[in-house]
Amino acid sequence: MRKARTQKNIMKPVYVMGRRSAFVRSFGVFEDCDALEILSRTTDGLLRALKLEPSFIDDFIVGTVIPQTKNPNIARDTILNLGIAAEIPGYTINRSCFSGLQTVINASMTIQSGYSSFVLTGGVENLSDVPVMYSREARKFLVRLAKARSASAKLNIIKHFRAKAWLPHRPDITEPLTGLSMGLYAETIARSSGISRKDQDLYAAESHRRGANAQEKGLFLSDIIPVWPSPEYSRAVSEDDIIGLKYTDDDFIHQKPMFDKRYGLITGLNSPTLTDGAAVCLIADEAAANAHGLTPSLRILSWDVLALDPWKEFLTGPPLTIARLLKKTGMNIKNIDLFEIHESCSAQVLSCLSLLNSDEFSSHYLGKSKAIGAPEPDKVNVNGGAIAIGHPFGATGLRMLITLERELKAQDLHYGIIVISSPGGITGSLLVERI
Repeated sequence: MRKARTQKNIMKPVYVMGRRSAFVRSFGVFEDCDALEILSRTTDGLLRALKLEPSFIDDFIVGTVIPQTKNPNIARDTILNLGIAAEIPGYTINRSCFSGLQTVINASMTIQSGYSSFVLTGGVENLSDVPVMYSREARKFLVRLAKARSASAKLNIIKHFRAKAWLPHRPDITEPLTGLSMGLYAETIARSSGISRKDQDLYAAESHRRGANAQEKGLFLSDIIPVWPSPEYSRAVSEDDIIGLKYTDDDFIHQKPMFDKRYGLITGLNSPTLTDGAAVCLIADEAAANAHGLTPSLRILSWDVLALDPWKEFLTGPPLTIARLLKKTGMNIKNIDLFEIHESCSAQVLSCLSLLNSDEFSSHYLGKSKAIGAPEPDKVNVNGGAIAIGHPFGATGLRMLITLERELKAQDLHYGIIVISSPGGITGSLLVERI
């Protein structure tokens, strides 16, 4: 049994290594897999690359947004499924699209406290295999039928059941309280920001171009753990299949709105498509990592998480969290070399950059007369973002961290910020420094 850790001085959380599966279109090559399989294979690939004895790992934190009912705590189930170090507890969280990045923040906090030295963080989504819900009447019928002791009692229950109650509810990704999906949030963002459909399409085309360019150069090869999906196990899935599709100007122009069919601005090309995939990273105490022969590549310097009114202030989350993070660390926008800003839609990124340049926004939200300024376009999502690569909700934050680490190293740069805005008005950011 693992010994309980004693509290220490504040430790320094670092990113050691991350790997992900290929990100693929839902209802495609991972259609017959479940989330446990995708996450298990990705986790196994990272552990093999790390060559760290699993018994040194203190916890496994996993983010997932639409959990499968058979593995509600998929973090713990992955540990047991792989047969590694059964004393690793594991827990699963849901903070919408921010879930993956939240696992890194949780791991960093437990490391800073001195409670943990090594924490696996993960995210997974398999939208090809979401739970299908039946009506309350149908569920109650099954319970009563199971409790009935005699054939006549069962027959009587069956006789009074309405066939209509068996109609399944279509899987839905809208929030139960706001009634909004990320697509409808995106429509609100697009209208509120006044960003034209043309500008959104131009941004999306650039994201696709950057993603395709990165893939052609082989930049993602070292990130991806090949997965042989069940039940055939006939071929390895080792390349993102959304990237690289060649779109012309006409393709963008003739795309019809997805959510607001009549007046909408959000299409299937200027927003992410439904995606399956997983990502896993190791976050550690810097001294412990060095002592075990590992080579940390990023220091996790700070983070910020905020919640805003999802009906009124969803637009302001990303620029506001960037401003708060910079203030907290005494840095300014020019100190940051690269940004990964989540592409929930083109308008989200464009509105963030616009508000960072807005004196009015700065005055109202930050109490400053002058805008803090926006980063140059060549510092933002340089390898493309979710529009080009895909967006498995729980895994995207970790994919962004993996991408950012590799690009900081490739360009010999120092500081990077990740920003993710989620349904429900939750937004957060993470600041890292290359070691």
